[in-house]
Amino acid sequence: VGFPTREPMLAEGKVDSVTGFSFSSYLNLVRLGVPEDDISTILMADHGLELYGNAVIVNTEFAAANADMVTSFLTAVGAGWKDAIADPQAAAAALIKRNPAADAGLEQRRLQLAIDANVLTDYVMANGMGSIDNARFAAALEQLAETYDYKAAPNAALYFTDEYLPKGGIAVK
Repeated sequence: VGFPTREPMLAEGKVDSVTGFSFSSYLNLVRLGVPEDDISTILMADHGLELYGNAVIVNTEFAAANADMVTSFLTAVGAGWKDAIADPQAAAAALIKRNPAADAGLEQRRLQLAIDANVLTDYVMANGMGSIDNARFAAALEQLAETYDYKAAPNAALYFTDEYLPKGGIAVK
């Protein structure tokens, strides 16, 4: 089931469930007229999936040649998240300046759902944004191996570095 049709098919009863970003799928269903009490969101992380979500990905050669730029960019991303967490209404208003067709109330709610379920995790609160739990990352790679046949054992050090982050991660509160 493709992205444009998954929530409409669920709303019409043509499928029993869909996968997607919880905050987007939930609001898409509400917009389609599904009563909120009829929507059950099941977060994969609550059921043993150790995968990480979105990330900033930088070409390693570019990062090595432009370390200060990468650090500055990550610091700016962190500052943006800190501001958005502190004032979701202002964050939604900033989005509307760039995308006047968006619905400020809907986007503020989407942001708050994301913050509550995916951004301000216990780990982020204790360690800051941007860092990873090495044991969780190793478990995630093992879980991926259940689906994909690796040609060589994955080396976690090739996929993540905290070299460009402030010590202790990016404080978001």
